[in-house]
Amino acid sequence: MVIVTALVVQNKRPVSLIADMATFVLVHGAFEGGWCWSRVARLLRAAGHEVHTPTLTGCGERFHLLSRSVSLELYIADVSAVLRYESLVDVILVGHSFGGTVATGVADRERERIRRVVYLDASAPVEGQSASGAFAEGTADKLREMSASEGWLLPPLPARAVGVTNPLDVALLAALRHPHPLHTLSEPLRLQHGETKIPRTYVTCARHEGLTELFGVDPLTPFVDRARREGWDMREINAGHDVMLIDPEGTARALGAYA
Repeated sequence: MVIVTALVVQNKRPVSLIADMATFVLVHGAFEGGWCWSRVARLLRAAGHEVHTPTLTGCGERFHLLSRSVSLELYIADVSAVLRYESLVDVILVGHSFGGTVATGVADRERERIRRVVYLDASAPVEGQSASGAFAEGTADKLREMSASEGWLLPPLPARAVGVTNPLDVALLAALRHPHPLHTLSEPLRLQHGETKIPRTYVTCARHEGLTELFGVDPLTPFVDRARREGWDMREINAGHDVMLIDPEGTARALGAYA
């Protein structure tokens, strides 16, 4: 990062201006919405970065748009449209959890706008794979079992499973999360340009006890193994899966390193 510092007199106090900061687009995972990034976004913006936190159709404050027609391709279009309509370039694209699958599709469609893709404890399927199909063996079966009563909707994972234990945050999740259409997790990822050459980073969360307890395996192990096998840049945060709520400072530091 190149830092250019100048002093500006504002109310007789010097203010440091930092140039060449980054543009982040943060993509949430299943059950959540752009709201889940509010703490991290606040910290990144305070450091001078531009931050966008789009909410996918049928999620978060757009839950009223949820229908059976919602698809992975629609999610990819949601985020791609933000990049185009906001005229964003040199973007650090971050996908959390299922948002990693969406980010992969966006990087394929909008590759000329992307500087780096960061998978934050996220799914990272290859062409033709679905998010659930690429999870550790047995995970997809558990997801289908969990959604049986709702049919096509998957209820939010328990707060404990995603590492959230603070009572205020548990209440926040209970108030703001919504069921997610299971078929979007089983929809194969289709790439129009093949595997991207865009630099990729995998940030893994070290505390997966809750996920392992729920599924009997760590669902994200295949993606971590892929990142190591293919020589991606890798980092680790000592927190549970919903790290943007549990440790926003650590998350902002990890992401800010790529500015």
